[in-house]
Amino acid sequence: MNMNYQVVCFGEILFDIVDGVSKPGGAPFNVAYHLKQASVSSFLISSVGNDAYGEDLLNVLKTWGLDTKGIAISDSHKTGEAIVKKGEDGQPEYDLVYPVAWDYIPWREEYIPVIDNGSAFVFGSLSSRNPESYDTLKECLKYSSLNVFDINIRPPHFDQLVLEYLLDKTHILKLNDTELTLLSQWYGSKEGEEKVRVASIRERFNIDEVIVTKGAEGASYYSNEIELHRAAIKIKVADTIGSGDAFLAGFLSKRLDKSSTIEESFFEGIQKGAYVASQYGACPSYKEYSEILR
Repeated sequence: MNMNYQVVCFGEILFDIVDGVSKPGGAPFNVAYHLKQASVSSFLISSVGNDAYGEDLLNVLKTWGLDTKGIAISDSHKTGEAIVKKGEDGQPEYDLVYPVAWDYIPWREEYIPVIDNGSAFVFGSLSSRNPESYDTLKECLKYSSLNVFDINIRPPHFDQLVLEYLLDKTHILKLNDTELTLLSQWYGSKEGEEKVRVASIRERFNIDEVIVTKGAEGASYYSNEIELHRAAIKIKVADTIGSGDAFLAGFLSKRLDKSSTIEESFFEGIQKGAYVASQYGACPSYKEYSEILR
């Protein structure tokens, strides 16, 4: 475990229900798992219900060697679930049960030194859909120094003014091409070239780095100093659940290491995302990783 870096991951942890099969998930949960595979320490802040699903999630985290001190246990709300279906474009669609435990993540004073000493703070927009978790998120953002916003817009669970607040706090923004189109409608021209649309969003919110993931089309990276574009690695897709989370974890695992270049960080994200898309579920074993991507 690389103890030089600790990434704090805030937000939803839940069970994805895919074809009647329950698998642990939620973007912060997935990112923490993939960081662990890259030997980067992480700390999850979330909440589960005092129920069988909650116990299962805590046991999974313990099995993976992840810290569970930041996971509150709610007696009032059940553990989160997401019913996952494949959309017309082949991408997963999520029916997120509401309200659930991760909508009520409590603030704890002991989070302050953890966040303050963390190398990065990863969060999404879903955790802002209910006031209690949103208030906790805003409190966390007072103490974080490198804010990584994996925007993860899931209609109808978002609000434009809330997104604007979170974008204002963002240093690194990760979004997919659909989310870029939505933001471009609000803060630029959806008809413009991608780099122009990204530049408009970066300038509006003073964001240092933007990553756009585009599925089979690969991904792009933008900052003041560099612009990168890479095609997707050709793999046989099993499902794309969690592939964006794996991309982000792969990118951060190198990005936080000052000896790695942005190009190396970006390609690590491409590789991790491709691998997870070649497997079933958001958090597959890495036993076949080198074989599939060699």
